[in-house]
Amino acid sequence: MNKENGQYEKGQDDGEVFFEDAFESAGHGLFNHVVLLTSGLILLNVSMESVGMSYVVTAAECDLGLTSEYKGLVTAAAFIGIISTSFLWGYLGDRLGRRAVMLPAMIASGFFSIASSFSTNVWMLLILRVLTGCLVSASSATVYAYLGEMHTNTRRASAIAWGSVFISFSFITLPGLAWLIIPGKWSFAFGGLTVVPWRAFIWSWCAPGLVAAALLLVLPESPRYLLSSKGPDAALPVLAKMYAWNHRTSNYNYPVRKIVSSSIEAEKSSGFAGAIKNISLLFKPPLLRCVVISHVSMFAVFMLSSGLYMWVPDILNNILKNTSEQSLTICTIIQEKIIKQRNMTLQSVDKACSSEVSVGVFPISMAMGAVFALTYLAIGVFINKIGKKTLYSGIMVICGATTVAAAFVPQGAAATALLIIALCSGCAASILAAISVDVFPTCLRAMAMCVMYMVGRTGAALGSYLLGATLNTYCLAAFSVFGAFTAGTTLLMLFWPKPQEVREKLEERGLTY
Repeated sequence: MNKENGQYEKGQDDGEVFFEDAFESAGHGLFNHVVLLTSGLILLNVSMESVGMSYVVTAAECDLGLTSEYKGLVTAAAFIGIISTSFLWGYLGDRLGRRAVMLPAMIASGFFSIASSFSTNVWMLLILRVLTGCLVSASSATVYAYLGEMHTNTRRASAIAWGSVFISFSFITLPGLAWLIIPGKWSFAFGGLTVVPWRAFIWSWCAPGLVAAALLLVLPESPRYLLSSKGPDAALPVLAKMYAWNHRTSNYNYPVRKIVSSSIEAEKSSGFAGAIKNISLLFKPPLLRCVVISHVSMFAVFMLSSGLYMWVPDILNNILKNTSEQSLTICTIIQEKIIKQRNMTLQSVDKACSSEVSVGVFPISMAMGAVFALTYLAIGVFINKIGKKTLYSGIMVICGATTVAAAFVPQGAAATALLIIALCSGCAASILAAISVDVFPTCLRAMAMCVMYMVGRTGAALGSYLLGATLNTYCLAAFSVFGAFTAGTTLLMLFWPKPQEVREKLEERGLTY
């Protein structure tokens, strides 16, 4: 083997290696850290765009004439956009590339999000928030494919876990920014519109997405995607760039000169017909079992975490307002509130519209976010030590049990603590994503992840609706069913196939990973 100064000479056989070996030789360092930061900011942006309006609707109530029904529509608008376009973005992510889809969509989502801050009526705000959600959807799951494909198989799970830590930052950053901005009494004229704090608050949460878009400008497309769609020659320059960043050297010093395909060359079908042919593989063995288990599991994760999260502020408000000296359960407190409301005499009192937000909401929300952050950090540390499936199942069983227990514990502080633990079930979504990306081939990975998260957000919408419809009348049953369903879905993991067996079967058909 002829090498000088650790470099392979061009044209030598030693410079021809399989893709995975070439990927390993690119090393791990600065490049991977930048990818992780960029992906984390994207996930932070998705989370802030999704739930940020929950802090705005109260402050904008008088300016836009928001009723309770309109508030519900506005807070759900981003989810509506994400759910309705997930399939489309998954298709485009697998056909055009991960970066090629995320970059323009992120820039456009920032534009529409900022535009929504200038809304003069509820319908303008609603339409712009739906459009923002449609564009945010391009990154909401595709980023997991991009982040996973930028790391070796041994580092993929931990990279996704560490990237997901940024989601928890949104639950600290959003209330923190709201605390600083929304209570302000300032205003100024901009054109024919008076800019007030809640409008500036929307501008503030657009920053992470725009920074991530700037970083994507200097980052390349996923080399695994390029290998799958265009062949080894297209992936080689990206690996050389990774090597140069990680080793602080030139691209020309990358020792690999040629990548040898490790699998049979797949028959490439172009256009929509080719995409449909690929998608059909999701509904056939060996992927069908993976699709059913991962999608049902993600539905359960979002149903509990996001569905319950929408009602926790109201539940906590009821606990804090309870003046009884007796130790009462959450459900008893809610029932007493309903009885008091029924016994009250309704009077119409004319008074000026007031939309002040209680500042006490913000520090409590930030404390909850801190708990989520610690949970995500713990996942990043232990995911490779404990194992993905074991860690996922453990979290879901604990969160399911605490959901049931929260309804039966006759002590407000203990019930609040149990609810916060139950909400940590949302952190399990990153583990489930890490489990899933291992089995889906490159040409289907973005689609599978987008549809999985679409199903998850459908679970969030359904969970929020069901909990709202049953909380006042069937409180104990609601908490028990939610908790039992969440814990019970972990049994599906017993049937999760070995990733290597799935990969081998699909590689025999010419699909690449």
